[in-house]
Amino acid sequence: MSRTTTTTTGNATPGIHLDARVLSTLEANKSFNYHQGASITSLDFDDAGQYLISSGIDKSIQLYDCHKGTHVKDIQSQKYGAHSARFTHEELNCLYVSTPEGSSSTAEAITTGGENDTIRYLSLNNNQYIRYFKGHKAQVSSVEVNPVDNTFMSASYDGSVKVWDLKSSSAVGNVEVGCNSVIGYDPQGVVFGIGKCGTNKDGKEVGVVKLYDLKSFDKAPFLVKEVPVLKGQKWNKLEFSNNGKLILIATDSPEHYVLDAFLGDILAIVRLAISSSPEKTMSWMQFKYPYTGCCTFSPCGRYLFVGSPKCTINIYDVSGLQANKEKGRPVILSRTTNVLQTSSCGGVPKIVAFNPRLFELASADTTVTLWLPTEK
Repeated sequence: MSRTTTTTTGNATPGIHLDARVLSTLEANKSFNYHQGASITSLDFDDAGQYLISSGIDKSIQLYDCHKGTHVKDIQSQKYGAHSARFTHEELNCLYVSTPEGSSSTAEAITTGGENDTIRYLSLNNNQYIRYFKGHKAQVSSVEVNPVDNTFMSASYDGSVKVWDLKSSSAVGNVEVGCNSVIGYDPQGVVFGIGKCGTNKDGKEVGVVKLYDLKSFDKAPFLVKEVPVLKGQKWNKLEFSNNGKLILIATDSPEHYVLDAFLGDILAIVRLAISSSPEKTMSWMQFKYPYTGCCTFSPCGRYLFVGSPKCTINIYDVSGLQANKEKGRPVILSRTTNVLQTSSCGGVPKIVAFNPRLFELASADTTVTLWLPTEK
């Protein structure tokens, strides 16, 4: 039932082995503009890799068939908006939350109240709501589905992370974080991570990643690690690699972080071309509305895909990072170490997602672009 399972050989699609040569053949194959030029805030593939959904600030969810390369359905949510749309394990059912009202750094984004705090469970087949999940006291920023069962997590601007069961409208667990955070499950669904940026007791900006055992998350985390951050940086994604070895922290800045999933050590810092101007540096990937991250792992966990405002998707081989950790400091992944730079025809690739079953990459800005390998 895992959403990100691949074959034991690490193939994303049977018969195709993911390597640098094959990745170099990726080309934009389809582009969809069903959000009518509005900013897209999330992408998600279903378990089987057949369907993709996108949500945007136009208050709609768009459904695509990846096998056919076609748009399937326009789901309007004008009353509540739509953000962080996530497939569950039930075919064509999804969870989603309200459209962000503005930048995550503004007070307006965290004091929404009312219906904006509700998580909605929707059947995309008949556009009927299955259940409503209420309990947060401010706008919900993200939802992540457990890869192996029918539970999920949510993070909110009320400073909490809640654990839910799809069969119950009430949360089954709660973790007080103190601020909005990023969340993610390990591929076995037994551990989850919470990451946050903030100011420590010495007045320094610092990031913290905490790992919890799902069976005893009401107790203290079993691992806590600090992560250096750039001043003013915001985190927008925490993702475990499908091989369970790495954790990715994606940000709105030119730096992203790859951690050892067992020890929490920083193995690599992705450092894209940083401007000499501090203002330009920190506006690298900052947009008016929150979004769900410009980085993702390949299903095999060997490659990392990173979007940039220069309309490129940089691809890095991260398979050897753990072997290098004895050197005592993180590897710096810069533009010169990437496997490939792929020009994006769909605007800035501020969201990047890899199909869990097919060799197919998706990126989004105001349009959704599907990338497929070609023969060379």
